[in-house]
Amino acid sequence: MRKRLSSLLILIIVLTVLALPVLAKGDKEPDGLWQYKPHLVNSRLAGGNTFLTTWEEGIWTGTFEGASREDGEVVIHRSGAWSFKATVTFESVTVEGKTGSLVMSVVGKRPDGTSDWAGKWTISCGTGDLAALRGHGTWWGPGAPAPEQWGDIWYEMGNLHFDYD
Repeated sequence: MRKRLSSLLILIIVLTVLALPVLAKGDKEPDGLWQYKPHLVNSRLAGGNTFLTTWEEGIWTGTFEGASREDGEVVIHRSGAWSFKATVTFESVTVEGKTGSLVMSVVGKRPDGTSDWAGKWTISCGTGDLAALRGHGTWWGPGAPAPEQWGDIWYEMGNLHFDYD
């Protein structure tokens, strides 16, 4: 009797866990696609880490519609993990029907050179119709396989609003 009760309890727990929604990236439709092509400017070694200075061409579709330039740095840590930080500049971008220039910061990481990237973006400032735009969100994806090759990143809005005085 005790064995049947234990088996029934385990079955109920397993079925309950399987019925829960999985909250992983990709389960929700992303708010847009960020395609980019990295260009290597410089590389240096220090303390067992590799530092890559890059600039990237970017094309954004979805909530952000426009072309960008990213200036950043990739660090390949001696542990094998990678990190990335950059400033993204849009000379002209459309967001929710409004147009202007926009600057955002992006940071990201991946556990090794073959895993997908995951990171965050934050709007720093804007001009024109986007001067009052504030926001932040997440991004993820495989990225570019190598310098001079296009890669895909998807992004989501965490919070996006116009902050008028």
